[in-house]
Amino acid sequence: METERQNSSESAPRRRRAVESALTLRVLLAAPILIALNAWWIVEIEYIRYSDNCTTQSLFFNAVALLLILLGVNAVLKRLIARWALSAGELAGLYLIVVAASNLAGHDQLQILFTTISYLSRHATAESAWAAKIVPHVPPGLIVSDKEAIDALYQGNSTLYRWDHIRPWLAPLGSWTIFILLAAWTMLCLASLFRRQWDSERLSYPIAEIPVQLIRDQRRLFGSRLLWLGAAIGATGQIVNMIHSLAPEFPSLPIGVQTFRSEALPWSAAGDIPICSFPFAYGLAFLLPTQLGFSCWFFMFLSRFELIAAATAGYADPGHFPYVAQQGVGAILGMFLTVAFAARRSLIGAVRHAMSPRARPSPGDDEEAMSSRMAVFGVLGGGAGMVWFAVSAGMRPHTALIFLGILFIIVIVVARLRAEIGLPTFELYQVGADQVMQRLAGTRAWSPNELSVMSLMFWITRTHRQFPMQTHVDALRIGKRTNISLRSITALLMLTTLLGTIAAFWALLHSGYIVGLESAKFRGPAMGSFGRDPWNRLESWLSSPQTPDGGSAGAYAFGCLLTLFLGGMRARFLWWPFHPAGYLVAGSFGLFRLWLPIFISWLFKSLILRYGGLPGYRTALPFFIGLILGEFGAGFVRTLLDLAFGLHLPPSSGIGGL
Repeated sequence: METERQNSSESAPRRRRAVESALTLRVLLAAPILIALNAWWIVEIEYIRYSDNCTTQSLFFNAVALLLILLGVNAVLKRLIARWALSAGELAGLYLIVVAASNLAGHDQLQILFTTISYLSRHATAESAWAAKIVPHVPPGLIVSDKEAIDALYQGNSTLYRWDHIRPWLAPLGSWTIFILLAAWTMLCLASLFRRQWDSERLSYPIAEIPVQLIRDQRRLFGSRLLWLGAAIGATGQIVNMIHSLAPEFPSLPIGVQTFRSEALPWSAAGDIPICSFPFAYGLAFLLPTQLGFSCWFFMFLSRFELIAAATAGYADPGHFPYVAQQGVGAILGMFLTVAFAARRSLIGAVRHAMSPRARPSPGDDEEAMSSRMAVFGVLGGGAGMVWFAVSAGMRPHTALIFLGILFIIVIVVARLRAEIGLPTFELYQVGADQVMQRLAGTRAWSPNELSVMSLMFWITRTHRQFPMQTHVDALRIGKRTNISLRSITALLMLTTLLGTIAAFWALLHSGYIVGLESAKFRGPAMGSFGRDPWNRLESWLSSPQTPDGGSAGAYAFGCLLTLFLGGMRARFLWWPFHPAGYLVAGSFGLFRLWLPIFISWLFKSLILRYGGLPGYRTALPFFIGLILGEFGAGFVRTLLDLAFGLHLPPSSGIGGL
């Protein structure tokens, strides 16, 4: 035992010396340029043209493509000028910069916010009901109301670079930037607090494992013939379909989403049944634990049978009984209780340490993303700042606490799902904090000003695919697995949040004034989905107040209890086949589109593990990683060709559409 202590004490300094930084001078110099170019690329591809969506899946193909490019450049540099080659820390840092910046500029975050705060002024005319019903209740400092600046943005053929176009945006975008920084900081502190517990549970972080493998084991990975076979198959679909888009007589490969629907009751109650065969989806689904893969497709189809059974019994409204989406929200609460209970000792210990003025640094604090004291007070300070923002906007303090409390319950659960199982995508569409509050208490419980603030927060409640905390937990995992200083990653993430927010708003304004958000050149769904939806919903709340929905409350309770039961059975019996996360995401529209890849990958993985064991799985893994790399690489090149040559490929014709 004494020898082990000596070896440990002797090896500790060596480990500390070997830790690299993700925040080197070269990374700092490259960050602003990389973030700005990436923001413009995302806005053009996702928002303006809608020819692809890189941020609707868990793993962003632009970040993976960048990492592949950097690895290629590094291979050349190592042969020619070895000292110029990028270190593992720099490779990880540049990758994480693109991921964190893409998360902000992407489909589910600032694209929604930007459209929401500009759409109201454009359409709240003297003739519309919005001018009288909505505008008086909306905080003027959080929207843009300058008529000339907004009209020019929506009509196009103009430019951002005029003072009368820039000035109206400074105050609202500045205010929202403060809120974004507070939210990102709070989530980063939560990630730091939960990380130790989650690592002690040996969570696998499947999404983070792809860049880790590329950075750490590139020689072994790229030396596998199966990887290159998978990459060739993955790239083929994107290449063939791009040629088909340019020359329709050329045959296409049906890998994109296609929907099938019965028109006869009760089968029509199941809604659209989607089928897709994106190669990357097979690759990501192969990383799922077999129990979860089974649970995902099982509960997805069970939810469809629930709808069919309800229609047979005379309940034909999908927004009510059997309340599939609301059961999922209850499952989130159940999973949060499970996660919080498992981490109770770690969290209580961190709080006690933070509150003790004489406490020394906790063991291992110097190897963490931040000290326990900073994490605890960071959560308290960031949360207080967010409450202050919401109250300043028009919410009462207790309303702000309820709204943000529900939001962060969802955020923590989504981050846990990311760390534990790495779902390829899911969105939990419009079932967030605002919907829970309306269904439980009705709309009369909240003032018109509070309802308007909830509408402004539509960008963090519409879907729940891409919160910054998901990026944070993966970033810390990548740092730990590649021996990179977590403190440097913390600084890098916050720097990227600031620069990424500024760059995203710049790109949206720059491209918007040129193209015009209501011109024929704008092909995305943003005007309806991001602009009209929140304000139409607010008008409905104000004109036709909703009463509390007892059915939803029952569904929340049922979902919570069933999740606790599933989790308890899973912990008690090894043979139990149902994972509670599969039930939680049963109503997820985005994930339901991937049921076929999930089913087939689950089947292949189950057979490989049964007859080949762990060696068989390790042998097959490079092939499935190759599917991801091949499609992501080809998809990224496809977008570059689209932008460079003005191809204007059809909307949702690429990897996206999830």
